[in-house]
Amino acid sequence: MTTTARIHHGRRLRAALLGALALGGCVVFDPSLYQQGAAGITLADRCENAASIPTIQPELQRLVQVDTTALGDQYREFAACTGNDLPGNEGFFAVTMHPGETWHFHVDPVTPDSDPALYVLPVCTTLQCSTAGASDLCGPGRSEHFSFRPVTDGVHLIGIDSKVRGGAAYAVTVVRPVCGNGTIEHGEPCDDARPQAEVTCERCHKVLTRAMATEVGVANDDYVNAMVLRPAGGAPLQSFAVQGTVGGCDLDMFSFDAAEGDAITARLTPLNGAACPPGLSLSLQRSDIAVAPALTDVPAPVSEAVVTMADGCPTVTLPRAARASTWFLQVTVRPAPATEFPYALTVDARQP
Repeated sequence: MTTTARIHHGRRLRAALLGALALGGCVVFDPSLYQQGAAGITLADRCENAASIPTIQPELQRLVQVDTTALGDQYREFAACTGNDLPGNEGFFAVTMHPGETWHFHVDPVTPDSDPALYVLPVCTTLQCSTAGASDLCGPGRSEHFSFRPVTDGVHLIGIDSKVRGGAAYAVTVVRPVCGNGTIEHGEPCDDARPQAEVTCERCHKVLTRAMATEVGVANDDYVNAMVLRPAGGAPLQSFAVQGTVGGCDLDMFSFDAAEGDAITARLTPLNGAACPPGLSLSLQRSDIAVAPALTDVPAPVSEAVVTMADGCPTVTLPRAARASTWFLQVTVRPAPATEFPYALTVDARQP
């Protein structure tokens, strides 16, 4: 590739990455940080030997180019990490992580129509797979990204995989956002040390305190960045409604606190004359601190919750909370509708 060709390729790569970050729900905090040339690294074909796996260890963030074309499909069983078949070539790099940190990974396809998937593993085994530590939602030509917090200390393996056979080139962004440093970094909806007008920020989560406030425009598509529902003035969470939209490869997550014995009800209703689309779902999850060597302290589905449907619109109920906890609500629609679905989410948590 000539020098001129490399320059044009780099510009196309940066433009594609910025566009995907903006469309994929990520917070693009400072475009100038992406204007440096992205170095290439050679991914490991296998993950058993940690010494052979390249390491990426950014102070804040790092953008690299990778290519899986010369690699193979060695671990078809890692499909368990995402819940989808992954017949494409996979490669690995390593990041050293510590409990209490937040990490964000973003993979953007450079090869047209490639369909990336990514997952994180504390060790090279499917026993450590978790769909909460993976992303494979968006389809061909779209970027994948997710945030998570490790509970184990040490080297973690990051796998770049695909639902398309063969290999492809990707741009990979690795970010370690630091909450409270006054900068809204990639993967952060807000920062406690950077006040914004009409924004309540708590531990780098946006807090909705007014009924019918909106989540639109906020990257709340995983549990790390879930939007907190907390009525102003310490008012109880009773018939508290917020607005949102969901579609594409997007999902929305909200969190709230409920006491032991509370009855929890949440329902989705359409806005602006829309109808609830096929595949719309609402799930209730609970935050339980995981025990090592679990991947993260991700929220777990609440098996006791009951979901009912009316005109395609879901309502989830839990008659009695077994313990005081932080609870999560996840809004998804699969397959994605042609246009985003506008909704109201109404949440109620009170003693029966």
